[in-house]
Amino acid sequence: MRFSTTMYSLLLVLPGGFCVGGVGFRPDAAAAQVVEVDEGTFIVELGGQVVGTETFRIRRSGFGDNARTIAEGKLEIVEGGLKQTMLSRISTLGVGMSLDLYDLKVSAPAELSILLERRGDRMVSVTSSEAGVEEREYRQVQARTPTVVLDRFFAHHYFFITPHQTPGGTNLSAIVPRPGGQSTGTLRMTTVEPLTFETVTVQAQRLELRLDGAVHEIWLDGQNRVLRVEIRSQGYVARRSNLPPG
Repeated sequence: MRFSTTMYSLLLVLPGGFCVGGVGFRPDAAAAQVVEVDEGTFIVELGGQVVGTETFRIRRSGFGDNARTIAEGKLEIVEGGLKQTMLSRISTLGVGMSLDLYDLKVSAPAELSILLERRGDRMVSVTSSEAGVEEREYRQVQARTPTVVLDRFFAHHYFFITPHQTPGGTNLSAIVPRPGGQSTGTLRMTTVEPLTFETVTVQAQRLELRLDGAVHEIWLDGQNRVLRVEIRSQGYVARRSNLPPG
């Protein structure tokens, strides 16, 4: 993972609340470069029961090493009898989508905010809750091991592992902001198999991420858009409500 020392000096706010950070460019020029990568809704299941929905949108601006990919998501879920709303934002740099920033806000009854950002060759998170403020540090595991964020129950976060898929497999370092931790797992491509949306069947690439003893199964379409995520040992399934366009 490569960390840049460039700081945000401009936030361009687009319709729907999407923001693009940048330095030294005109807002009208930046807006012309913003492209839609993906947008949609996941139905979230736990233990075979529907417990919530996740809506998200992913945009990209710039090109090559200057590309910035930003994903924003809203997760509304009932877990343990408690309903919570979570708002997340991921910012990455370059074509390899190197992690730059993660921001999470969780609503009552257990209000929580997490800000994870790059500081030199490390990532530092600051968690604020009723219990106080806690700071954690996450270091780069190895020079060639990419680091991603995989927060609990956010299916669209798996989009950021897609640049690292290879037939032979690769190692990934995953930061789990809630409850906090960092693990190294192995990502590999498996089979291409049919996936059905109501009356439409598409061919989807299935990936497996083995992390902390759990197998994360991820299905992608031909544009690397996440269609389904399943962690069987946790009874977790997130499935797109509709097939992405195109």
